[in-house]
Amino acid sequence: MELIPCNAALEAVSVREAGGKGWNLFRLRAFDFPVPDWYVLSSRVFDCGLEPHRAEIDALLAGPVPASREALEAAAARVAQWLEAWPLPPTLAADLAAAAERLAQGGTLSVRSSVVGEDSVSHSFAGLMESFLNVPPREVEAAIRKVWRSAFSARALAYRQRTGLAVAEISAAVIVQRLVSASASGVLFTREPGSGARRCVIAAALGLGEGVVADRAEADSFTVAWDSEEVESALVTKLSRVAPIAGSGGVTLETVPDSERDRPALTNRQILELRDAGVRAEGCFGGPQDMEWAFDGEGRLAILQARPIVKPAKATTPETGAEPATDAAPTTRAAPATDPSAGELRVWDNSNIVESYPGLTLPLTFSFVRSAYEHTFRNAALGFLIDKRAITPATGIFPEMIGLIEGRVYYNLLNWYAMLSYLPGFERHRQAWDEMIGITHRVEFPRRPLSPLNRAGAAAIAAWRLLSNARTGRVFFRHFDALWADFRSRDFSGDDEARLIAQYEELATRTRRVWYLTLYNDFAAMTGYEWLRRLCVHTRLAGEPNLHNDLLCGETGVESVAPLRSLLRLAERVRGDRRASALFERADDRGVWDAIHADPALADLSAALDRHVQVFGDRGLEELKLETASLREHPEVAIRLIRGYARGALSVEEMERREREVRRRAEAFAGRRLGGPLRRLAYHWVLRNTRLAIANRENMRFARTRLFGIVKRLFRRMAERFVARGLIERVDDLHYLTVEEVFEAATGPGARDLRALVAARRAEYAVFARHSPPERIITGGASRPAVDPAPAPARGEAATRMLRGIGCSSGKAEARARVVTDPSQPIPGGDHILVARSTDPGWLFLMVSSKGIVVEKGSVLSHTAIIGRELGIPTIVGVKEATVRIADGDRIAIDGSTGEIRWA
Repeated sequence: MELIPCNAALEAVSVREAGGKGWNLFRLRAFDFPVPDWYVLSSRVFDCGLEPHRAEIDALLAGPVPASREALEAAAARVAQWLEAWPLPPTLAADLAAAAERLAQGGTLSVRSSVVGEDSVSHSFAGLMESFLNVPPREVEAAIRKVWRSAFSARALAYRQRTGLAVAEISAAVIVQRLVSASASGVLFTREPGSGARRCVIAAALGLGEGVVADRAEADSFTVAWDSEEVESALVTKLSRVAPIAGSGGVTLETVPDSERDRPALTNRQILELRDAGVRAEGCFGGPQDMEWAFDGEGRLAILQARPIVKPAKATTPETGAEPATDAAPTTRAAPATDPSAGELRVWDNSNIVESYPGLTLPLTFSFVRSAYEHTFRNAALGFLIDKRAITPATGIFPEMIGLIEGRVYYNLLNWYAMLSYLPGFERHRQAWDEMIGITHRVEFPRRPLSPLNRAGAAAIAAWRLLSNARTGRVFFRHFDALWADFRSRDFSGDDEARLIAQYEELATRTRRVWYLTLYNDFAAMTGYEWLRRLCVHTRLAGEPNLHNDLLCGETGVESVAPLRSLLRLAERVRGDRRASALFERADDRGVWDAIHADPALADLSAALDRHVQVFGDRGLEELKLETASLREHPEVAIRLIRGYARGALSVEEMERREREVRRRAEAFAGRRLGGPLRRLAYHWVLRNTRLAIANRENMRFARTRLFGIVKRLFRRMAERFVARGLIERVDDLHYLTVEEVFEAATGPGARDLRALVAARRAEYAVFARHSPPERIITGGASRPAVDPAPAPARGEAATRMLRGIGCSSGKAEARARVVTDPSQPIPGGDHILVARSTDPGWLFLMVSSKGIVVEKGSVLSHTAIIGRELGIPTIVGVKEATVRIADGDRIAIDGSTGEIRWA
């Protein structure tokens, strides 16, 4: 499409065709910002004109870098000749002229550059490209050619060389937009420059925006906080303004009448309207924005462009040092950069959190989870401090514990470390913490100094937390069990929006009172695991390198495994009942479910299935995503799982026997080799408390699963209400909105067009689905999209055919590899070793039928490791490129003690 109209669907427009600035306009319109109509002349037209000359352009610029000014000017002049001489195809020229007349509607136009890569997070090209205001329709083609020429201007070429951008990639789209007859215009920064604080800074001049952008007219400055109505103003006497030249086109600098010179360029109402637009834009685009705007003579706001605020640091991936590509869709939804050091290094890592949020995560889930992280970690940090005021300088880190990059959830790693530095002795325990959450690349971070009082107090509190962790668990489960008993029985089906919001707030309040205790238990688990490992490397115990993991196997009371045990019992019942077995031979899961419930002879089995769904209906694949349907909504999923177990030989007794045997051998070995009574006393205390903390960790995760089940039901009812009111088209549309947007629409008197917002975000997620961001992204400010990681070695190309990870459940296994990317699909029967990129608690049903488990992600205390030990299955986590290097069907041998994987 050579001419792209402003009403084109976002998914039909590519950033490569529309350029950075043009793409941002389509995104602004999709998010329902007031943008004057426009169309884009595709960059492919520019490419077509220069295609015959690309080799000669490369030759002109093939000299040393940086090139001399003379060489750049000579190259620019030569390219300008080619662009001026190239005739537009007649049909395109006619279409262009007709589109300009329609767009102008008797007025004039602006013609602006939209170079590929312009207005991206890393490269703004600010002031380098030509723009033309007040262009009559008849002069649009001439203005377009001038914009094209500016893409190869000497200063643009110098900028590219200085920033490392390839000259061969120069390509320019052009925006033709209806000109706003502006009474005032200017620039808005959504963050305060320098500090990065949540304060919008506005520069406003009378007349057209070139007065501010090109510094041609005097401008007032206004500063207003995100959450305040108070405006700080720096007013100047305005002597000049940029105005259109009537009749002939172009602009001129005219004198401001005396009566207007000392009047503020904006009213307070307009300042707050701009502030609100800026805050919303940052939320939509996932980072601080630099926006150009104008108010027309009737006081209506128009947003003319928005671009990310460019940070000086470059983003790299640790493996390659490569900078993320700028031709990817330049959008990312992440926690806004509230830290005053917004321009400093940020490290985004998904090593452990991918277990809970694999693949794409939609805005509703992310906004809910981000708020939960904020309150949980703030409350936990406060619990270690005597003087609570010490937390004040760090309040900005808690809303940004996680971010959403191209639809994937990442830890904001430096904020985690900053928060954890409040713990006494964190530097000593840092390796254990990194292993617990799967961090493989060490990074440095600014420490948070504590006063002597808080240091001493934190040490005493930490010791108390370790000694009383059993009590911590009891307190948590007493409160959560009461909450669960209350909310599980609530029926939301008759609630209106106000009642749903009230129930949500009640749930959030009651949850926040105790959820920080899960972090105290994690602290105990991390510390206990490290102590146990140190005890086990004593020379007397050195004969079993994985002894500390084996001692943790077979722990009773791990509620996460209860759903599996329930399904195995159901499978045993099916195997022992001919009538039921015959039904389970059918492939139609829903049909089997219905047939069982319709057959009086299978009433006991029917009741057992219903009990399983009632008790464990929140457990399943990707269960912590609000957009994922639960077993309660699709109970027939249980039929497929039971069918697989019924065809196998695994029983609850066999599974428990396997677990007990691993644990018995480890305890016997340690009992024979331990030293004197003090070491034995320390060993038994550490082992008992570490087992309890790790069991609590899994049980608290299961409590989290149940909490998400309540929230899913609540938001499903809210979605039904929205559909009935016509706010959204389908129930699942709600997941493309944030919690804040949902509540605003539910209570606001005039909700904005949610359908358009949902459509825009669906289009963005369709783009995200085609990308594969790396597990670690380093940025110099707010998060941004990243290139795909460097290509992994092809299968079989390694000479040794060996991989190594973290052995976390002992034992050896040899079988065919089953490389699973979609756990919802059935796995062929027979012996196999499960190989996956990551797992979540819903994978438990696949793990149990495997002879071994190999996972790319994870850590020694991740769900995969804990369940592997609990089930007595040889398990290796943290195996880089396992799903790439190992082919489905390869016969592999794994050693859960050493972490080695070999295959022929």
